[in-house]
Amino acid sequence: MYRQLKKIYKRPEVYSRYTAETLWTQPHLANQMLQVHLDQDSALASRPAEAIDRVVAWIDQSFELDGKSVCDLGCGPGLYASRFAERGAIVLGMDFSKNSIDYALDHAISNNGSIRFQLGNYLTDPLPEQQDLVTLIYCDLCPLSPVQRETLLAKIRQALAPDGKFIFDVFSTKAFEAVQEGVSFGRNFMEGFWSENDYFAFQGTFRYEKETVSLDHYSIIEPQHSWEIYNWLQYFTPDKIRAELEQAGFGTIEFTEGFDVNPSDESTFGVVAGV
Repeated sequence: MYRQLKKIYKRPEVYSRYTAETLWTQPHLANQMLQVHLDQDSALASRPAEAIDRVVAWIDQSFELDGKSVCDLGCGPGLYASRFAERGAIVLGMDFSKNSIDYALDHAISNNGSIRFQLGNYLTDPLPEQQDLVTLIYCDLCPLSPVQRETLLAKIRQALAPDGKFIFDVFSTKAFEAVQEGVSFGRNFMEGFWSENDYFAFQGTFRYEKETVSLDHYSIIEPQHSWEIYNWLQYFTPDKIRAELEQAGFGTIEFTEGFDVNPSDESTFGVVAGV
């Protein structure tokens, strides 16, 4: 028991393990994540509808969605993609959560034929070409390692039409300032979120000052086995994300606010990058 607890409390090397796919594809967790996606009282997986509506309206006003080809990466259950299609865009939503894609497909039946959903991993699967817009919203770039970000940014750059735009948001270093290290523990921790079976869970939160990275490390102990989730988050300054975009070949880069529930919230900022 001592050795197991010592391992749980040990600070992992930054980006030493990556378990995002487990969080979104393991059946029980995938169902839990879908529910919090749709829950208007939770910001764990998506923002409330009022914030989504405001961002979609801003994108439409700025880039005229009607008739545009849009690839929505990490689309989840289609909260943004369906709104893009309602405004006339020709949309492809991609996500590696089958639960989320199935929900999005069911919802899209009542939509027009301008929206498709594809089960896929945007880090490894091909992206559509000649896209007017590619979106990656709710800070989906932040859980990725530097190598993964480099891979994805290069793929998005290739997917865009000559005058295309990449629209996304990231967590700021202001949000990193609010991260506090600590450990939480409980039986059926987070109200049974992690398993339908009886379990104990530890959550360890770590700060990596040099890299401006945080980690929420979850250790879940069930009667028959134990397993872990590593939730990394990178926090950005405008200069840092600009450097990564320029390295990937993006030529025009602009920053904006207003992606969160409170439009003036400084914990995130939006980015529009052109080829």
